[in-house]
Amino acid sequence: MGLSIFQTSTLGMKSFAHALNNIGSNIANVSTPGFKRTDTRFSTVLSKNLLTGSGAHENKTFADQDRALGGVLPKSYQTLDQQGMMIGSPSDLDIGIGGKGFFQLSPTLTTSKEIYFTRDGGFKVNIAGSKDTVIADDGNSIQVSKGYLSDKNGNFLLGVAPLADGTFSPTGALQPLRVDQYAFLNKFSGTTSATMQFNLPSTGEFQDPSLNKTFPIVDSNGLQRNLTAMFSKKPEDNQWMMDFTADKLTNAVQTPGSTFQITTGAGTGKIMKLGPGNRNISIQSEFIPSAVVPGMFQGLKVGDSISLNGTTANDGTYEISAIASDFGSITIAASTPLLGGPETVTAAGGATSTRVVGTPLVFSQSGQLQSPMNPSISFTWDNGATNTVAFDLFNSTQLNGAFDVSQFGQDGLTSANMKSVVFDEKGHVVGKFSDGTSRIVYKVPLAVFSNVNGLEAKSGNIYEESSLSGTRTSKFADDSGIATIHTNSLELSNVDLASQFTQMIQVQQAYNSSATVFKTVDELTTTARDLKR
Repeated sequence: MGLSIFQTSTLGMKSFAHALNNIGSNIANVSTPGFKRTDTRFSTVLSKNLLTGSGAHENKTFADQDRALGGVLPKSYQTLDQQGMMIGSPSDLDIGIGGKGFFQLSPTLTTSKEIYFTRDGGFKVNIAGSKDTVIADDGNSIQVSKGYLSDKNGNFLLGVAPLADGTFSPTGALQPLRVDQYAFLNKFSGTTSATMQFNLPSTGEFQDPSLNKTFPIVDSNGLQRNLTAMFSKKPEDNQWMMDFTADKLTNAVQTPGSTFQITTGAGTGKIMKLGPGNRNISIQSEFIPSAVVPGMFQGLKVGDSISLNGTTANDGTYEISAIASDFGSITIAASTPLLGGPETVTAAGGATSTRVVGTPLVFSQSGQLQSPMNPSISFTWDNGATNTVAFDLFNSTQLNGAFDVSQFGQDGLTSANMKSVVFDEKGHVVGKFSDGTSRIVYKVPLAVFSNVNGLEAKSGNIYEESSLSGTRTSKFADDSGIATIHTNSLELSNVDLASQFTQMIQVQQAYNSSATVFKTVDELTTTARDLKR
């Protein structure tokens, strides 16, 4: 009888103590968000001759059988692939993963190969890094701290910034997510497209006051501009002029459109009359003496310049100071009176302006807009900023009823402070800004592994890659379908208390039994020793 008879019971006590340690850790972390329990499995340990210990072969000596004594060894198994229950959270920065994947973290602001992984979606804003210089509301430069999304251990949550077209790539460069008030102060974009859906009244008549609607756009310098769309009925049936005005707007050019021009002369049915007072210009029909043709100057504005040609003594460029309500005549500014006396131009001649007049909106007999559906307007502002905005007027109508703009949207973003930040169900980080807009500023990809249970556990409920887990792959939850993102939620641990207590009782009984075996073997060896006396 050798000391090896203690091996089985000793290994049993060590193994069950290891299992009790895992159970204790699981129970202690039952309320830890994102915690994954560790299960214990056992394997048989055999002696050198690999006999099973269930009985010796008849041709084996007692010495051979003694070498066949074995025992048990414990093996810890992580359950990272098993889901924990979701609970609600009042924090907008708490999110949970339902399905596969891990949040990715960096211990430093300079993202390196040292990346950690966690299922704990409880994040906060952590002040870190050097201060930034920004221009305050009063125009002075101030130093501000930078705030980043981080976990409870101070590790920085990693995500990706949008591409130039506003989309996201899951394989884009990972970066810490700065979300302080001034993080996006200088990140703005001028309006390039707008959607407008309206109804113009079918009962509208020429010379009715224009119908106006004001809405915001953003110029190329990041400033919000209040742009007014003006709709005026043309003399022709089912046609309207659409023009734009705004404070400090220096020019607006529509496409499709053409430079304003009126041609007079024989065969045109139009006669240009200058005067009286050498300041009024009107267009008259050659078929109805002294009858002013309404709508001829529609599209021009006060302050525009107009050039006359083909006259006897009044060729030149003049500034418009007034336009008749029926757009049939204009008055030039007193500072630029007509050069000659009153004149009626019947020979070839005309009036032109540098203003580009947009193509009229044409509606069908049923009231649906036929053309143009997608006009483009180029704006120039007093500070040198510009915009070229592609409008989508689809589904606009001319029906019986009041003037109404039922829809307007534009893609411009002003220079503004970020007031708060939230997550959405697609994994976007959404900032709410002082101009009232909500903007998607980042997106958080999830890391997936070929063998997730092979990750190496670290302190703080985080994990690292290992040779067993394989290399991470970044995927977006909404695009890949690997998971769903639960906002204002946290994933609890996957520990089941009832199961853990049941296992604890079983392990305790097994430990006590191994201890009893050890005690019995000790008594046998003591008796064997005493037999020699």
